[in-house]
Amino acid sequence: MGRQETALMVLGEIKTGAIDPARFEPDGIWWSNAGFSLSIAEFNGLLGLLHEQTEAGIAVTPGRVLEVDDTVVIEATSHAMLRNGTRYDNRYAFLFRFEDEVLSEVREYSDTAHVFQTFDLQT
Repeated sequence: MGRQETALMVLGEIKTGAIDPARFEPDGIWWSNAGFSLSIAEFNGLLGLLHEQTEAGIAVTPGRVLEVDDTVVIEATSHAMLRNGTRYDNRYAFLFRFEDEVLSEVREYSDTAHVFQTFDLQT
């Protein structure tokens, strides 16, 4: 499987509430412009909390996909309906950095204010 396919699979797994840690280096991280840098296990914990608040998970729809050197960049949008009736729609830029064919880091850029306003998260 190529790097672009791996990155797209990770985005697809977000809807399930957990991503496969086997796609990452043991010390792989998920960084967000929300102000955190988490291990993949920690990120899966956060993703699970968000998933529990939705009716059917957060669907991420990829747009442009670019691959340069060890990095795949994907523009994307998301949609989710929360159990409380609130809609979550966001725009993203994801940077997936690879070491060989394994992910070492994901950098997520999004409207973080919208995340915190929509989901019940402790800041």
